[in-house]
Amino acid sequence: MPGPFARLMRILWLLPAAQAAAAGAGERAESIEVLEQRMAELVNRDRAEAGVPPLAYHKGLAAVARAHSADMKANRFFAHDSPRTGKVKDRVAAAAIPNRGVGENIARAVTVESAQANLMLSQTHKENILRREFTHIGIGLARDDDGLLLCTQVFMKVPPTYDTAEITRQLVEGINKARLAKGLRRLLDDATLAQQATAHSERAARLGNFDPLWLEGELRRRDRRWRVHQAAYFLTEDLAEVIQSDVALSSVPDHVGVGVVQSAAKSKEAGALWVTLICAQKK
Repeated sequence: MPGPFARLMRILWLLPAAQAAAAGAGERAESIEVLEQRMAELVNRDRAEAGVPPLAYHKGLAAVARAHSADMKANRFFAHDSPRTGKVKDRVAAAAIPNRGVGENIARAVTVESAQANLMLSQTHKENILRREFTHIGIGLARDDDGLLLCTQVFMKVPPTYDTAEITRQLVEGINKARLAKGLRRLLDDATLAQQATAHSERAARLGNFDPLWLEGELRRRDRRWRVHQAAYFLTEDLAEVIQSDVALSSVPDHVGVGVVQSAAKSKEAGALWVTLICAQKK
């Protein structure tokens, strides 16, 4: 028969397991939705401690995450890649959720607290949790046959939303400021050139590519005021790229028109700006 010391050591050895089982029993009494929200709060707690902005909760991502946890449970695997749904980027794309990048963490644990703690001990999972570029999160949980939680965290960066009228104003203002710094004359903002530039950007966003020949035909057919005109095209979010371009800083033109259209959220460029810049010299 084991002595008192041996019995004490056995009790101490079993205590963490007993505590975990008790915690798991407590969590089983709570709804999956409550546990998912708690895990999202734990993620934002860890981000706050690292000085990173919080993630907004995204119901669509939560549905994607929940489906992956259910897939892992039903088909008895534990992995990011599913034979049925592919990678996380495939699952988010199948859900038609616009994004600028996604990430995924998975964990299997007794409680959401222990799952989150374990994820923070893994460098790659911790990087997802603390990545500043991510803006939204969805959590999906399922309980496997052993009573453990299968946890899926899906992270995403949403496309930005731009005020294209304000972007247009900033570009014209920035171009003229850059020109004055180089000793060049200011360009007059021309409404007709702006309309043509906008029409071209709208066409480019719809077709997925710029169409210089179409724009050239429009300029020659609809407006004969110009002795010479130049155009430049940008799929960008860097306004300096437009402002510092050769066309913007040419010494020839005296008028300018800028057309800015934001890419459709579901396009591969998700939220980028299609910019057409036309600079012209009046006859």
